[in-house]
Amino acid sequence: MKHSRPRLPDIIERNDLESTGKRRVGQIVSLIAWVIWIYLFTPIIALIGWVLGVELFQRYILDDPIGTLQAVQVYVLVIFIAGVVFIGWASYNWLRFHKRERRHAPPPISSRQLAQRFGISTDEAEDIEHQRIVTVHFNEDAEIIEIVPEEEPTTRADAPATSQETAGH
Repeated sequence: MKHSRPRLPDIIERNDLESTGKRRVGQIVSLIAWVIWIYLFTPIIALIGWVLGVELFQRYILDDPIGTLQAVQVYVLVIFIAGVVFIGWASYNWLRFHKRERRHAPPPISSRQLAQRFGISTDEAEDIEHQRIVTVHFNEDAEIIEIVPEEEPTTRADAPATSQETAGH
């Protein structure tokens, strides 16, 4: 007799139902596990570093910690200044424009204006306006040469019932 494996239930994870303390403990345990996992690969990382020339890293970074610290301080200062400038500019723009809406939609145009712009009759412009699907053909000079209103495709629910369908009801 062949035994089948029991079906395991799907795991439902709802972190929002856990307390904050329990979530923090889980995060710390996960961080420690990742550190240990990475530590297990230290010999491989050292081998790859040796092949790729880590002695240069040691010569310029580890053997001159004061120079490295000065470079890091300069980087931090530059990043801080850039952040202050960015936040200052964003704040200035917010204070200047937060109550003003300068972008406005263009005013609507009439069918007569549309017809005049495209060189068609007002009736054709109104047809275009009221049809849901229209194919407009242009010539090489971008002038409208033909307007073809398309019939909308009918769906099964919109189609009229046939005699066979009504006979059964």
